[in-house]
Amino acid sequence: MGIHDGHRDRMRDKIASDGIKSLKDHEILEYVLFHFVPRRNTNEIAHALIDKFGSFSDVLNADVEQLSSVPGMTRNAALFLNGLPDIFRRYASDVEKKRIKLGGRGTAQAYMRKMMFGCPVEQLCIAALDAQDRLVRFECLFTGDGESVPVSMRKIVEFVMRTKAVSVLIAHNHPSGNCEPSQRDFELTREIYRTLGSINVRLQDHIIFSEDDAFSFEDNGLMDALAPRE
Repeated sequence: MGIHDGHRDRMRDKIASDGIKSLKDHEILEYVLFHFVPRRNTNEIAHALIDKFGSFSDVLNADVEQLSSVPGMTRNAALFLNGLPDIFRRYASDVEKKRIKLGGRGTAQAYMRKMMFGCPVEQLCIAALDAQDRLVRFECLFTGDGESVPVSMRKIVEFVMRTKAVSVLIAHNHPSGNCEPSQRDFELTREIYRTLGSINVRLQDHIIFSEDDAFSFEDNGLMDALAPRE
């Protein structure tokens, strides 16, 4: 038996008895690393990861090269940790995609926030809905470059056509913490509204999230103002 086997067995026993929820952040990382870093004290590596990146979530949001730079980390471990947020989002998407109805404002906002939870950079996401406001598909189509999110109308139209959406919701996040729309946000919303209108698809709302707040164009009475004037 290796020097760390007894400790690993005790942690596995704890998980079997009390679940992952009983572990501290560094212990979860330590446990995950059991499977990628044999014959090493992964407790030390877990602490080093949190010390370097600042928090459990920041570790998972770090890129592969940054993770690999931590002493004791293997590339396979770095690849796995880096992929966990996407695995979590895929799980959440699979659980949520049971054709849930997103017609109510509170329901739509809660769903979109959940699906964008933990995104460290600005993203623009879109939910395709059927004629009964049931979710057909959710995707994050665009990721920011540090200053803004480049958006392609062609890609949005392709998504809508592919999903046969009757209406859509769009949302993006402001990592800066201020959810108030910028002038660019107003212009982008108008462009999406009119582009979708030209193919008889309704844009129901554009929601902007900060960490603790949200701004809804629909709730603030701004959607009707986006329609072309006769």
